Amino acid sequence: MATRLVDVTNSNNGSNNQSDPEVLLDNETTRITFHRIKPGQNSGWHRHEYNYVGYHFQSSEVSVDLRGGKRGSISSKERKATFYDVGNGFEHNVTVTGDQDLVALEIEYKNK
Repeated sequence: MATRLVDVTNSNNGSNNQSDPEVLLDNETTRITFHRIKPGQNSGWHRHEYNYVGYHFQSSEVSVDLRGGKRGSISSKERKATFYDVGNGFEHNVTVTGDQDLVALEIEYKNK
């Protein structure tokens, strides 16, 4: 998973309602993380340093908090893969706002 920002998470929303991602593979070129975030849970603030693909196993409604106080919402779509070019990196926190779990794989490419 992307680098967790524990201090930011604790100061903004606490850590008592965070999901617990599972790293399935982590080697010199790739990291694959499985996420299941239940309704009302959040990912915790984290920083993406590598470009990645997110693949969603089912549709889910989420809000996304970005550094600087910006907030948006996303409807993740079942069986859809999305490529994210992170540039110099970005930080965010994801909270499931709908009634379906967010179930996804995050595939990070460590070579920029």
